[in-house]
Amino acid sequence: MRWVTWRAAILVACNLMTRAALAVENPNEVSFKLYRGYAIVVRGSVGNLKNLNFLLDSGAVPSVLDQRIAQKLHLAGTTEKLSVLTQKVEVKRTTAPKVQVGPLQAEALPVVVRDLSFAADALGIRVDAMIGFDFLSQSPFTINYESKKIVVGEIDPSLTTVPYEARSGYALVELKVEEQNLRLLVDTGTSDLVLFASATQDCKDAIKKVGTRAWSNMGGEIRVEQVQLKDAHLGSLSWDAQYAFILPDGGNRPAGLQGLLGVVALKSRRIGFDPRHQVIAWDRERGPERIAKAAR
Repeated sequence: MRWVTWRAAILVACNLMTRAALAVENPNEVSFKLYRGYAIVVRGSVGNLKNLNFLLDSGAVPSVLDQRIAQKLHLAGTTEKLSVLTQKVEVKRTTAPKVQVGPLQAEALPVVVRDLSFAADALGIRVDAMIGFDFLSQSPFTINYESKKIVVGEIDPSLTTVPYEARSGYALVELKVEEQNLRLLVDTGTSDLVLFASATQDCKDAIKKVGTRAWSNMGGEIRVEQVQLKDAHLGSLSWDAQYAFILPDGGNRPAGLQGLLGVVALKSRRIGFDPRHQVIAWDRERGPERIAKAAR
């Protein structure tokens, strides 16, 4: 009887080990750590440098390499001014060799070089690069915030979808507030819905101010207004009572862009990106429709 018990224990242990091994060896999954509820950090490599911390930021146009890493790789480049939301900062343009995150890789990825200590200060972890949609859009992928895994491959067809417009290195979706159509950059590196002040002049009646907050990015610290929207739609979906932030821009917002959609604002367990069909997708039961109903 004792032998039977031991044998059963060994079989159970072997089964668990096999499952664990399969989970570890799944080549299409990338584990990540989540900071401050929205910032996705994965391990990746550039050239011969391994185990680097990459902040996945689909709003980084183009991808950004920390200056420490560029120095270690002896990367040369040209200096220029880059628009960061409503400001211009000095950066160096160069090409990062052999960038890899799980199954995604690029032999040569155009990047800008910048001091990313502001991101490290905000998240409490070293950030070696901000990897943008220029790298991520090689294949469909799904971010699972519950399991903290990125699954590369076809997205779940049961998810609610909204089309996006593909641009060079980023994706745009349309938010309608009253009769105003606002084009938003889809941003995994932002926690909220952000609207540029100059783009909201014709829909002020649908915006109620509720507070202020200080943010920081490559351009420094910015103070923003927190507001609540009414009569808002994301694609064909009602998004009333959604909170947003108004970013002062002095009329200098990026051309053709009225704001940012931080995907965490969708409050979904899973967010999918499908570059082939140009849609973003999320769990239907936890998307804008349900949020709007719960807020009424």
